[in-house]
Amino acid sequence: MVWSIAKKEILENIVSYRFFILTALLTLLMAVAVIVGYGDFLLRLENCAVLRPAPNSPNIIIEPTPMSIFAKGLEANLTRLYEVTIHQNQQSVNRIFALFAVPDMLFIIKVVLALIAVLFSFDAITHEKEQGTLKLTLSNGIRRPSLILGKLSGRFILVFVPFAALFLLALLTISLLPSIAVTGSFLLKTLIILVVASVYTLLFTGAGMFVSSIVHRSSTSMVASLFIWLLFVFIIPNFGTVLAKSLTPVPTSDRVEMEGRLSTIQAIFNRIQREKEKPAGREGRWMIQQLKESTTRLVELYRPKMNALIRTTKSLVRISPSGALNFLLTDIANTGLYEEVRAKDAIAQYVERNFNRINQLEPGPVDVFRYTRALPGEVFSETGYVDVAVILFFTALFITAAYVRFLVYDPR
Repeated sequence: MVWSIAKKEILENIVSYRFFILTALLTLLMAVAVIVGYGDFLLRLENCAVLRPAPNSPNIIIEPTPMSIFAKGLEANLTRLYEVTIHQNQQSVNRIFALFAVPDMLFIIKVVLALIAVLFSFDAITHEKEQGTLKLTLSNGIRRPSLILGKLSGRFILVFVPFAALFLLALLTISLLPSIAVTGSFLLKTLIILVVASVYTLLFTGAGMFVSSIVHRSSTSMVASLFIWLLFVFIIPNFGTVLAKSLTPVPTSDRVEMEGRLSTIQAIFNRIQREKEKPAGREGRWMIQQLKESTTRLVELYRPKMNALIRTTKSLVRISPSGALNFLLTDIANTGLYEEVRAKDAIAQYVERNFNRINQLEPGPVDVFRYTRALPGEVFSETGYVDVAVILFFTALFITAAYVRFLVYDPR
């Protein structure tokens, strides 16, 4: 019975203008996301080739990942050149392209797919009530649990199956493009993104069904459903980041860099003064040690505050399933906050091991920096499980609420 109702929902809506228009919009956006995302990935490969450190150079650059085509995240920061000297710094080329951000696959899933799910589910019940068919359907002996589950399944299939087909086509296209290394890890990560997208689609389908089960007019249901979409996708995530910054103040990166440069100037001035007093002294070694200590103090002051800001931001933004989705998919794609913190920790450890050799305080070659991005298992065990739990909780909440509310819904 559930499948029969789902099939009826699919056949009634698949020939509608709404289905064709929204599916065409989704197709266009996904095509643009693949084309522009791949172009951005090639640009980062070119930047990497230009900025790649020479042999025996202590400078560091991390290779771009093709997963940035799906979720760009913080890839621009991760793939910059790290100049490992007395005073560490980051540089990049073609920075103007950061001004022209474009939607990636994450944006399509988080914003567009959720909107389409809402637009296909907000009138699932109210429309039939307005047409008078809901009362007739229930009077013919169809049980309410079967009806609500059939409608939920049919509307979900209408939204997710076209997206899944387009996503797999995009994946096939990307896999055939030059410079894309298709590995088992790459395919696993894209499969995880698709599975998470299915649950996320079900969440907003359930949200639209829930709203449709508590109101009696389609126009009211549409307004309320769009409000829930706006609240979860835009309002809570953006307000959460602003609130986190006010609750956990952190000095800006420009200020930290300026303080580091001031420390460098001060150390050089002190060296000049000491050389005037002791021309044959070891002021150079003393200056380098002074700079190392001042940089360490800055890091010890800045990093705990930044980590506290990250924790506060995640806690507030995860009130929304869209915020949790953003954290989860960027971390899975190795372009999120977890990867950035992990990479900076690896760089800090590398500098600590090689500091004396980099600054020629002791003989010996500088180690080659090697970095491998996190595997999905590590991401899930460290931070991803929380985001998965948030998304599953809201999915279960809306589906259960829609189911329970429809059991007592008045079809008259």
